[in-house]
Amino acid sequence: MTLRDVLFASTCLVGCVVACAAQADSLAGAPIVVTSVEFTSTPAPSNALEMIAPHTRSQPIVTLADGSMKTYPLTFRVLHRSGDYLGGWYAGLIVDKNGEPILRSAPGSKGEVARGPFYSAGADGMSLLAIPNAAIDGVKGRARLLINHLEYETEADNIDPKKPPVALYAALPMAMNLTVLDQDPATGSLTPVKMANIDMSGVDGLWIPCNSSVTPWMTHLGSEEYEPDAQTFETRPLESMNLYSGTSGKLAAEGGANPYRYGHLVEVAVAANGTTTVTKHYAAGRLSFELGNVMPDQKTVYIGDDGDDVIRAMFVADQPADLSAGTLYAARWTQTDGNNFGAAKIEWIKLGHASDAEIKALVDKGIKFSDIFEVASSDDVHANPGKYAEFRPVYVYAGTGGKTALSYYKLKPGMEQAAAFLETRRYAGYLGATTEFTKMEGQAHNAADKKLYTVISYIRTGMIDGLNKDRPRDDIRLVGDEKDLTCGAVYESRLTGGQNDTAGAAIASDWVAVDMVALVHGARQSEGASVGRYDKCATDMVANPDNISYSEAMRTLFIGEDSANHLNNFTWAFNVDSKRLARIFSSPAGGENTGLRVYDNVNGHAYITGNIQHPGAAEDLAAYPPEIKTELRKLVDQRGIVGYLGGLPAMTR
Repeated sequence: MTLRDVLFASTCLVGCVVACAAQADSLAGAPIVVTSVEFTSTPAPSNALEMIAPHTRSQPIVTLADGSMKTYPLTFRVLHRSGDYLGGWYAGLIVDKNGEPILRSAPGSKGEVARGPFYSAGADGMSLLAIPNAAIDGVKGRARLLINHLEYETEADNIDPKKPPVALYAALPMAMNLTVLDQDPATGSLTPVKMANIDMSGVDGLWIPCNSSVTPWMTHLGSEEYEPDAQTFETRPLESMNLYSGTSGKLAAEGGANPYRYGHLVEVAVAANGTTTVTKHYAAGRLSFELGNVMPDQKTVYIGDDGDDVIRAMFVADQPADLSAGTLYAARWTQTDGNNFGAAKIEWIKLGHASDAEIKALVDKGIKFSDIFEVASSDDVHANPGKYAEFRPVYVYAGTGGKTALSYYKLKPGMEQAAAFLETRRYAGYLGATTEFTKMEGQAHNAADKKLYTVISYIRTGMIDGLNKDRPRDDIRLVGDEKDLTCGAVYESRLTGGQNDTAGAAIASDWVAVDMVALVHGARQSEGASVGRYDKCATDMVANPDNISYSEAMRTLFIGEDSANHLNNFTWAFNVDSKRLARIFSSPAGGENTGLRVYDNVNGHAYITGNIQHPGAAEDLAAYPPEIKTELRKLVDQRGIVGYLGGLPAMTR
């Protein structure tokens, strides 16, 4: 099939890219009281126009407290795209510690060389902050502040014009944008007024920020994903962050970038005048953070650890609204059912207690991986088992630059705290936590029902029965067709108090997850599907969920995809009462849905924020036939998008 075959009668895409006028009746005012909300479904793309354009045709059908019903057509609105100039700054611009654009060459993922300046199309986590009495640049009282991550530079021009663009994953320091928005009181429309990069120099720069959440105390809680492997970068310069600090070629011991400064939760507080305070929470451990989701007690935080052979972690702060000190736990999965994407009881292993200051002090003093662990290979142990009798087998994701494989570890004396908070995943495996989770991404909670939702985007390798290979544990043994399991699932956990850790000590939280059971999942595409002919996972089911967010008012779990198994990634609305699933948004081919967050009431209006990361990315479309990876890709605007679904009134129960 050629592109000409795909391009047939164009259709009007409701809310596509440009902002549409609000409904005639004003949405402003007190939140409407609702008893139920169901979304109509946006059809899957069936022609090239629909495949290349972000769009929605959905509308929520709202049942009010008096029994009447009303609909509110959704509109997707673009706030900015990568490279846009907004009130003094360029969206997605990557800078060094002095705030200057990085113009030097940077190595690509395959060793090629690319040149700056760099404008990341990788918009990811996003927080809409309603700061009381915000008064910025004349937008007094109406200012809303938006923070969005730039995860990585997806592609950049190569110095050699004969070579194609190169991916620059983990090759550059990254950034957060802060955008001042003007909110129209009547329509709720958000208009960007001014943009700046958030200064990261006080925390030694930012490494691969991924998803994010808004804390109950109205701060942005960001993340650093795929942490650099400290074992590898003890003897190799961490050049991406050396670009930030101006220490090219230097090891950490020589004053270069230290891998232990990256792989943390990153909290950003914004004052009413727009100034920011950035904190890296060393006390929450060091992982491939997808995000941290804070429970209503303002102490308990659930953490997504993205990668293969990762852990499930929980942090319980000492004090509410203060993540600077607390206790870190890792989960043990005790399987109760291997069918239907699995179910299990969850127990928690205490890893340790620490404060940000304690762990940062270790890093400041120059602690190295070799100070914490002795390591032996399988060959070493098999050749001389007596010598390594005290070593324990661990199989975990090692981090960027490291090798994920079976290794044997021995903790050095007095290094328990350092291991728990700087080598969290390795130490969790060392203590017997489950390390077979794959692609653990979004987290969200339902406060009214005390439920936690956790994404396993791709179920594969160690999670599948019979594929454990040389992993030393086999806790997760899911049964089923790999082509179904690889489409991923969202799991639900009950949250409760009165729980003890595996050593019998009380856990100081009433929001402890005690089980996991699959709630929503995907399945392989049926043979001969007329719609979604390029999809490997069923077009009318979730495929490889990633971002999730829950609305208390709508009692709806919103699910965004990052799928190589859907040509167009979708955002879905899943009603937790009716169990109905509706597709509400379609992104351009090759793009990922990120920044998903729902806000039930922001000054009389509700919003579903959503970004589109790397639309038309060559890497994401490489496995498709030429009419897609070449012809269709040419039609995609490949700038990253920061935007939102609007047209909703504020809602409450």
